[in-house]
Amino acid sequence: MRPSSKTAILEASRRVAERSGIGSLTLEAAAQEAGLSKPGLMYHFASKEQLRVAVAEYITEGWHQQMLAELGKPFDDATPAERVAAYCRVFTTLSTGKGDLVLFVDSVHEEALIAPWCELLRHWLSDSIPLTDPADPASIDLVVARLAADGLWMADASQTTGLDENTRAAVVARIQQLATGKDATR
Repeated sequence: MRPSSKTAILEASRRVAERSGIGSLTLEAAAQEAGLSKPGLMYHFASKEQLRVAVAEYITEGWHQQMLAELGKPFDDATPAERVAAYCRVFTTLSTGKGDLVLFVDSVHEEALIAPWCELLRHWLSDSIPLTDPADPASIDLVVARLAADGLWMADASQTTGLDENTRAAVVARIQQLATGKDATR
């Protein structure tokens, strides 16, 4: 499949899901949104399930690439704190619509759909955050930073932050302080 065709189909699928939820993402709806015939779309994605998994993989791969760019060094050369900081920088600056949030939330009900999200989190966070001693404040700060970045992403995507620009910037700065170990309160 040509990359441009695949990207067009996946972006069209995101738009469908954003408007009406993952349940509305049918082959017909995606084909119509992409300006293709259903057989033309089925040439690339034989089933609705294949398409939905491909959308989840497309979104998470995009985030993975953004985090690698943000990291600025090979993944294996980065410390856990650097990985979490890159994750937090990406998730506090994503200009995401509610479509990605809808896809993520709806994915929790289907193992094949949640797998790409879980793999991204495992790679960037679970394997990176050493919690050998849960009483270690630095390790806990990494977890809190990650969860705060996730929460801000969800609030942004659902348009429920209620934060003005200055307050949001202060929240993002605090998340980064926790992620990098440069805690202003210590």
